[in-house]
Amino acid sequence: MDDLRSEIRASFEKEQAGLAPGATLRRDIVAAVTTQPRRESNFQWLAVAAAVVLGILVVAGLMSTRLAHRATMPANPQATPQTTPVGGDYGPPPAGVPLLFVHDPDHATWLIAFDWTGHPRGTIKPNQALPANQALALQQAPDGQTFLSALVAKGGAAEFFDRLGQSIPTPAGGRYLGGMWADDYRHLCTTGFDLNTYVWTLVTQLPGEAARQVAVVAQDSGVGQSGISIAACSIANDQAILVRTSVSWPSELWVIKLSTGKVLSHHAYAAESLARVVASRDSLYIAESSSKADGSLTSSSATSTVYRRVSDWIVVWTRPASEGVLAMSGDGSLALVQTLIDAQSSNEAVIDLRTGKAIWQGQGTGALLHYLAKPGGSDFALVYTLAGAQNPIPGDILIVHADGSVDKFPQRYLPAW
Repeated sequence: MDDLRSEIRASFEKEQAGLAPGATLRRDIVAAVTTQPRRESNFQWLAVAAAVVLGILVVAGLMSTRLAHRATMPANPQATPQTTPVGGDYGPPPAGVPLLFVHDPDHATWLIAFDWTGHPRGTIKPNQALPANQALALQQAPDGQTFLSALVAKGGAAEFFDRLGQSIPTPAGGRYLGGMWADDYRHLCTTGFDLNTYVWTLVTQLPGEAARQVAVVAQDSGVGQSGISIAACSIANDQAILVRTSVSWPSELWVIKLSTGKVLSHHAYAAESLARVVASRDSLYIAESSSKADGSLTSSSATSTVYRRVSDWIVVWTRPASEGVLAMSGDGSLALVQTLIDAQSSNEAVIDLRTGKAIWQGQGTGALLHYLAKPGGSDFALVYTLAGAQNPIPGDILIVHADGSVDKFPQRYLPAW
């Protein structure tokens, strides 16, 4: 029996030396044995009982220390604590951090916040009384700190929501079309259209405040197949760029001073020469994409896709006509461009505007549905879906960084941008 106890004790000490159990465990075992009522007879039975108790405690101690050790090891050392939500809720998103919001696939009115590395950072729950179809229409400001009901794009009053999805009471305004966020990500810049006078106006508005009419842009002879939208709105540089689209081609461009409403410049384009005009966030540059980039081969198609400096209208970069520009990065150093493959797919790339070289090239295996430039940075968020799929549906979300690396969201989502 002494040999049995010695073997158990040796095994116990060997295991505990590697697993570092609690410092009082051995004292507890001894106390558990020595505090048992002593009997004057049958010492052999007592020795057997002590050995059994000691063996049970050894096994329990080893199991508890191993389980405790295993519980403290993270499943993924690179994962943030938010990657394993409790009940699908990641908690309030951080304030002042650029975020990308997507619709929660399990809750019709919830939005999930991701950072620009593809990690979840929070969940917001818009007003509980908000209908699911209106929650689906919520669109974030580029920095993710304010929201707007996308119903404004269909000709309605702006309705704002704060960073947690709660409504911001705002005076009712007129009929607004083609809104976009200014470069401070606080002002909304829109065009207003009066159905009685056919007058187009430039309007700015802060959440919670009344809309301010900046300038009358143009007056049409009637309601036709044309519209005026915002290409850029810079509070920092005190100017906005507006583009008229006739049928489906850009036909006019205005540069307007926000503080005074003065038209700084006005330019006209030949019919069917361009596919689109996009502007840098700071409103200092524009990119004019040839209509060939959209597959049009007209006699008036521009021979090249060009980038211009707005202040003097000088061409600063020239690109192939087949390359259409979708957006410029937040810092103006890169451009997201697209070359069509066929009617259902395209090939995207991110090019360095200083060298003209592509830092990232897409695979052309899906259709690009949405894209967003990171505020003040050089990253792009892209949403791809299967070729031929109908919108809105969840898509694969990629974040392309300035070094050409890519982060991918953990599953398909419907974006809120």
